[in-house]
Amino acid sequence: MESNRQDRLPWAIALLIVVFVSVIALAAGRLIGSATHRSSYDYKAVQLASNLGLEVVDDGFVYYDGSYIGSVTTEGRVKWSYLIGRNADFDANANGVAAWTGESLTLIDAQTGTPTFSGAMETDVLSARIGSKYTAVLLGPEYNSTIVLMEPGGRRVNSITLTNQTVIEYGFFSNGSLLWMMSLDTSGTVPSCTVNTYRPGKEMVGSIHDNEQLMYGVVFQSSYFCCAGDTFLKVYDYTGKEDRSRRTKVYGWYMAALDGSVLDDPLMAFVPNSQYDSAKGMQDVRMIRANLDQQVRMPYGCQSLIARNDRVYGFSTEGYVSIATQGSQTVNAYALPMLFDKVYGVTANNMAILGNGNIIYVLNLS
Repeated sequence: MESNRQDRLPWAIALLIVVFVSVIALAAGRLIGSATHRSSYDYKAVQLASNLGLEVVDDGFVYYDGSYIGSVTTEGRVKWSYLIGRNADFDANANGVAAWTGESLTLIDAQTGTPTFSGAMETDVLSARIGSKYTAVLLGPEYNSTIVLMEPGGRRVNSITLTNQTVIEYGFFSNGSLLWMMSLDTSGTVPSCTVNTYRPGKEMVGSIHDNEQLMYGVVFQSSYFCCAGDTFLKVYDYTGKEDRSRRTKVYGWYMAALDGSVLDDPLMAFVPNSQYDSAKGMQDVRMIRANLDQQVRMPYGCQSLIARNDRVYGFSTEGYVSIATQGSQTVNAYALPMLFDKVYGVTANNMAILGNGNIIYVLNLS
């Protein structure tokens, strides 16, 4: 009897181990399944002859192939194509496409592809941006540069000379009627950033100079500037006066994504400094928008973050997209049906634009 009992004991233990492992595996599967689902998203593949630059716009993307600048819709249809020549660069948005090479500048209508201006500037064009009412053109050299403001037909409104400064970023606000510009001054012992605001054709409206931190981003909240720095988000009026009661501490966090399509109170996505550009990817995301300040954790390390409307999309080169929604602690993650090495952005109707060399994928995230 005792011998038979001892013979049966190992089998009973083995059976218990199998049952235990099965239960653990089932529980783990359920945990993973709550965050990850098999993707059923539809997508289209667009083959470009060459891809030397691509920017996402509201209804698709604009690309440059070394000769032509073209506009492609989210259905994969070529809307227009314009011969611009070699060694060009461009900036595209809903207001139009600005393209330049050397001293030559061309402004293109976003819907028809028809040039609204084409001509030569005094010096090399460093960049250009079309607003709803004006176009801003940054002329070289990079240090001591000049910004030229033009009306849609090319008539010059005025020029702004930037002595001892390097322009970091610029754009339009207040329904396109005012210009803002962030510049870096390296003439002193400590580099400092300044944000100036201008009324085209008239005078400077205000100036923001922060001696406490290094600013690197500008966001607009109704009639206020929100300037991102390495320690605080600071809120200013258009004249440059800070509202100290609206300071938000962001020390240790970096703004990795901003919804550039929204001109008033866009969603910002911050990540810990240690995760930004980390090989492991970004997982801890802090979503800030006006009175919203919440943190979520992405199920996978994300190499790219895109803020659009009320969502933050995190793309992993392992083949996943994680979606965090403003006001919710739940993050959904989905396996993607293609390989990609570049994330360009998300359109207004939730279409992700991904790339793998000359192949561009338009993926429906709705």
